[in-house]
Amino acid sequence: MSAWVLGGALALLTVSVGLPYIWFVRRRGNATVAGLHALAGLRWREFATLVGQAMQQRGLRHGGRDGDDPGGDGRGSRLVMTDGSQRWLLSCKHGLAYHLGDNHVRELAEEMEAAGARHGILLTEGRVRARALASAARHGVEVIDGRRLWPLLRPYLSTELRSQVEAGADRRARLESVVAVLAALLLGVATALWGPALGQSLAGTLAARREAAAAVPAQPPTEATREPALPAVSGPLPEDADIEAFPDDETLQFYRSEVVRAVSLQPGIGRTHWMTHNTLVVERTGSIDAIWPLICAELERYPALRTVRVQLNPRPGRDEQVRWRQCRTQ
Repeated sequence: MSAWVLGGALALLTVSVGLPYIWFVRRRGNATVAGLHALAGLRWREFATLVGQAMQQRGLRHGGRDGDDPGGDGRGSRLVMTDGSQRWLLSCKHGLAYHLGDNHVRELAEEMEAAGARHGILLTEGRVRARALASAARHGVEVIDGRRLWPLLRPYLSTELRSQVEAGADRRARLESVVAVLAALLLGVATALWGPALGQSLAGTLAARREAAAAVPAQPPTEATREPALPAVSGPLPEDADIEAFPDDETLQFYRSEVVRAVSLQPGIGRTHWMTHNTLVVERTGSIDAIWPLICAELERYPALRTVRVQLNPRPGRDEQVRWRQCRTQ
């Protein structure tokens, strides 16, 4: 095969893999980052209005405002809401700099008790530490960080602001596409120019090593010369450093309870429970097409639960069959 043909094929392969990754994976991440910056730039009243609109879709209504955060920085406040029979207390840590820990959860739990609220929601454009998630499960608090907050509030942004975010993500994707194409061309040219010489040099080196090995008789290794066994290499880090990819049993059980609580709060979904460690049962009131993305969005947050089987029971009063699905197969 001609070196230029090989270089062209390699460049084409690089582009065919790189461009879809940029536009379908990285662009979504860039849009999330840009969206969170846009949310962080809003004034508190504008941010609180978006949060209130999103909560209304979950059946909550404004029950008043409980004042500013004791920190006095103007970036964190509380909202009192009600579902008609019970009070909810929302603690909004408005800003990208927040890294919420268990102290924030305990603070909200104390305020819930003082306000007579049965449920609490702690949300921020920033990040939430793993210890805060464990504390939230003990105190009955739902935690929503930046990665979950952006898709929750995005539908309620103004058309102008949403267009700015999407346009920024498109510009970034176009720039990365140009860089990827140039890198693929350089790789193809380098392969065509120096590939044959490098291949000949490598072949000569391998041949010389084979000849040297054939000239020396093989001897069994002694205890002194035997190399120590290498330690096993751990698997890749998870996407979110706060969520363990290989949790222990206690942490995995906590992740399962978080999935049940989060999925049960989604529209079109009723009671949710684990039938076995690998089967999640969902009692639905909405169509499968409408609720399935919501279920997978919660399961795919946890690498250890992405491949579990989901049992989708028929809607009440409907002549439907039980369905089983998986968000991912591996």
